[in-house]
Amino acid sequence: MVEYVLGFLTLFVVVMSVFLIYDRYLRTEKKKDSQLYVEALQDLLDDRQESAFGKLRQVVAEDSTNIDAYLRLGKILRDNKQPQRALQVHKDLTIRGGLSPATKYEILRQLYYDYYDLKDFDMAEAALKEAASLKIGGNWVYSNLLKIQQDMQKWDEAYDSAVALLKLDSNKSKKPLAGFKYQMGMKLYRQREYHKARVLFKEALGLDPTLVEAYLAMGDSYSQEDRREDAVNFWNKLIETVPGEGHQVIDRLKKGLFDLGRFGDIADICEQILTHSPDNRAARLTLALFHEKKGELEISINIMTQLVDQFSTDAILILELMRLHLETGDTKRLSESVRLLLRRNESIVSAKKSGNPASLIGSS
Repeated sequence: MVEYVLGFLTLFVVVMSVFLIYDRYLRTEKKKDSQLYVEALQDLLDDRQESAFGKLRQVVAEDSTNIDAYLRLGKILRDNKQPQRALQVHKDLTIRGGLSPATKYEILRQLYYDYYDLKDFDMAEAALKEAASLKIGGNWVYSNLLKIQQDMQKWDEAYDSAVALLKLDSNKSKKPLAGFKYQMGMKLYRQREYHKARVLFKEALGLDPTLVEAYLAMGDSYSQEDRREDAVNFWNKLIETVPGEGHQVIDRLKKGLFDLGRFGDIADICEQILTHSPDNRAARLTLALFHEKKGELEISINIMTQLVDQFSTDAILILELMRLHLETGDTKRLSESVRLLLRRNESIVSAKKSGNPASLIGSS
């Protein structure tokens, strides 16, 4: 019995000794590290990066398990134009075992920024894709993934990222996806794969029937294959669907209809545009020039005069009107147009002297 009590007391003394040593030395060191880490964070909040950097280095030297301290050290290096050193700090963390998904995600976030600053966009994309596989931070991941894929013109992958982003945002509209289909089509268009390109352009228009660029590209692809009738028909669809943007296709239609021997159709097309967009400058100018070609100079002059009244600072329109007056020999109205042109030039000179750029709008 006595031996049992003595043994128990000896064990108790040993345990208490170990506890006192831990409490006095080891736990004190932990408290010291913890306090230093808190001070470093406070320095970061107060934008004292140099002080924070020194303290964080001391923290990781004494506690290599503090992943957050390493992450912040790397960020300070990157913020101070040392992305290569930041990358090394963050890459070293990836070889550690037992990391939680949340910790892996934070490391990958920093790696993305490191690679992006180093303009290594392939590796930046790879970091984001790995982060996406963790199913954490979805919106941030896919927003940056979409941005970098657009920068690299990886339109197929950008489309997939945009789909994922719309799902995360609970956005049921597919209209934002049309632009990516269009860009995918343009990639094939530039490779002269016109039929394959049109398939994608049509898909783009299925997502957004108002996508002007897709209508233009569809017609252009037909034109490249000498299918002028198909090209003209598709450009006309643009005017039917988005009449306010009809001016963007007028020059294409003029050439296409001329090649088909149907230049007379341009007047009807202009009238169609003007029905929906009465102030459309391009349609009215084209109509004026059409009537001039037919020898109907007075009709042309009337349209051009109305244009000049509306766009009184447009030098091109004024000069066109002056040319028409010269053809008809109407010196009186020619003089009026000359005076208008001179007043326009005086206004521009005055605006430049006053330094008022707003008054130069419409002067080109």
